[in-house]
Amino acid sequence: MALRRRLARAVFLVIFVGTAGTMTVTAQGITDPAVPDSALDRVDRLRAEGQFQKARAALQVLRGQYGDPVALLWRASFTQVDLGKVAQEKEKAHPHHQTANALADSALTVDSTNARAHLAKAVAEGRLALDAGTKERVRRSRQIKTHADRAIELDSTLADAFHVRGRWNREVSDLNFFERTVVKTIYGGLPESSFEQAVEDFTTALSLEDVRFHHLELAKTYLKMDREDDARTHLNRVLALPKKEYFGDRYKEEAQTLLNELE
Repeated sequence: MALRRRLARAVFLVIFVGTAGTMTVTAQGITDPAVPDSALDRVDRLRAEGQFQKARAALQVLRGQYGDPVALLWRASFTQVDLGKVAQEKEKAHPHHQTANALADSALTVDSTNARAHLAKAVAEGRLALDAGTKERVRRSRQIKTHADRAIELDSTLADAFHVRGRWNREVSDLNFFERTVVKTIYGGLPESSFEQAVEDFTTALSLEDVRFHHLELAKTYLKMDREDDARTHLNRVLALPKKEYFGDRYKEEAQTLLNELE
């Protein structure tokens, strides 16, 4: 039992749970022609401001007017994840994650070539893994990697997809030999990973979007690699950047804590 609990914790770290992140992915010119850009922009703005209930309500109105085009479905999936993240109790978060996953599946059914739909699926799978057993967590971890890879294949400018894959690479690579062996023997293993690939993914994310979230996670990766000077550089960048993300202050606090620990 002790081994299973330890393994479950290790595999949990594999999952992209976005401890404080809100995926404010915008359409970047890829929208459904039936839905006015102004309506989609309003939803994106509400999410970026942390007004998740209003964003959900706006999406419900739009779906009543325009049906279920992919541009609404993937936004609805991310909004459910947002609501799950800010839920005060775990029991209240889980239904949001289930709905997010179902919406992501619907988005992929409508358009399996939509990068943001694949990203929504990767994120929703990660959130559902929070309440799963070890076997299910491993299965969902494979789904995260699959859909993050596909999102990048479809849109190489999608910064958050690189971020998700960077987190996945870092946490899988951080499993020790014993944990990795147990995952392979009992649960069929996980795809190959490396810290170097994590660094490459986070660096690409930063080249596309210079925000605190990417710098913070790159710094954590460098710490895992014992590259403290590189980590300091990016932690200081977190402190220097203006707040662009809804949870930006949390990232700043975490970066300051890590810097203090390095002193």
